[in-house]
Amino acid sequence: MSNEKKQMLVDAIRMLERAEIIDYNGHLTIRASETTFWINSGASVRGALTVADIVLIDLDGKILEGSAPPPLEFHLHAGIYRARPDVQAIAHTHPKWSTFLTMAGEKYVPVYAQGVLLGDIPLFDTPMSINTRPMGDQLAKAMGAAPAILLKSHGATVVGSDMVECFNLAVYLEENAYRQYMAGRIAKPYVFSAEEQKACREKLWSRPLFKKTWDHFYSKL
Repeated sequence: MSNEKKQMLVDAIRMLERAEIIDYNGHLTIRASETTFWINSGASVRGALTVADIVLIDLDGKILEGSAPPPLEFHLHAGIYRARPDVQAIAHTHPKWSTFLTMAGEKYVPVYAQGVLLGDIPLFDTPMSINTRPMGDQLAKAMGAAPAILLKSHGATVVGSDMVECFNLAVYLEENAYRQYMAGRIAKPYVFSAEEQKACREKLWSRPLFKKTWDHFYSKL
């Protein structure tokens, strides 16, 4: 199972890198146990990642398997895993369009059907790296039970009950932000009504649809 989880982590990172949702500093994790998780090493090349670049660490950053140090922001993941037993996978990305919104002080709003699934996304109001335990705990508290949080002028963090769900939400968040940004250059974009949002959540929060999106991006690797 550990090899399967590591390969899924590699695939998700490479797909998000190819989609320009993460960059050379993005990092994803999969929970291995209550107190440990798999993460890509800090120095790894995201677009050429292999399972050899995945390390197992505990919530304090101690390396349990592998040798390369994890990213300095492992505290971001550790803080959420401490606070959210429901979370099994986390993506910290540095996407352009959703970050543009936070740089300009614009709130994320659902303008795209799949973008509805993110709900009302909270904002972590600092652009600084989440590289200490107190900051990781603060971010987790600000996130609450939401599936995502935006980091001002920094990026986004998305969680899921597994990696496929987490990957999908990261993709949907950025696609919604792109459409919101581009439509806003023409006029105020249409925002889905409460009734429309309810219908989208009922129809689109679907394991087969999540797998379909995953397979679409996987086919491009």
